[in-house]
Amino acid sequence: MIRFFRTIRQGLLAQGRIARYLTYAVGEIILVVIGIFLALQLNNWNNDRKRTEQELGLLVEMRQNLVNDLEDCRDNIASQERWGRAQVAVLEQLEQRMPFHDSLRFHYANLVGATTLTMNTSAYDNLKSIGFDLIRNDSLRGAITGLYSERYRFVAMTESQFDVHLQMVDLAPQVYNKLVVDTVWKSATPLDLDALMNDDGFKGVLRMNRFTKGFMAQIYWNIEVQIQELIALIDKELEARR
Repeated sequence: MIRFFRTIRQGLLAQGRIARYLTYAVGEIILVVIGIFLALQLNNWNNDRKRTEQELGLLVEMRQNLVNDLEDCRDNIASQERWGRAQVAVLEQLEQRMPFHDSLRFHYANLVGATTLTMNTSAYDNLKSIGFDLIRNDSLRGAITGLYSERYRFVAMTESQFDVHLQMVDLAPQVYNKLVVDTVWKSATPLDLDALMNDDGFKGVLRMNRFTKGFMAQIYWNIEVQIQELIALIDKELEARR
């Protein structure tokens, strides 16, 4: 097409028809500009399509990560509640000076225990490397960064600096010195029940651990809600973009 215009332009120039020559010359320039514009638009469209595919693929991956996190979170809640019931049962027996019976073996064996939320962050790590602006929906982007960079970090810090510290530093040494653990989390008995009933330090640590187990369960309940909310936002975004 450009060669065609050039042939016409050269013919007009040879004939001395300058005005028409200029018209065709301008037309040729406009045609080139339009071609460049269309090429740029096509390139932008291709790039936008690729980013959309990348965004939606990452959201699908993140959703699966969150489903796995949710399952682990619920397991942690069940464990924390089990250990919390153990503190209550053993404290009740010691404070009321009740005789030992076999049903307490399970509770004595569950006085020590801590959980760690296994956070599946592969999709979030990919998003960080690509850039958070990949997520077009502002509300969704804010919910993602809020969960991963704030709430997950808080959970990990609380687990290590509060729960695990109490279990390993304050409680475990006393438990393993004053109990016979037949099977971890299955069966344990006091070495000296009368001494344990009079041991205010041991009972004090159990009271603190009773609070800790309830506190940790509450944290996991809260994070469970946030995970569910983020999954719902991702589902809504994926549905809207189909």
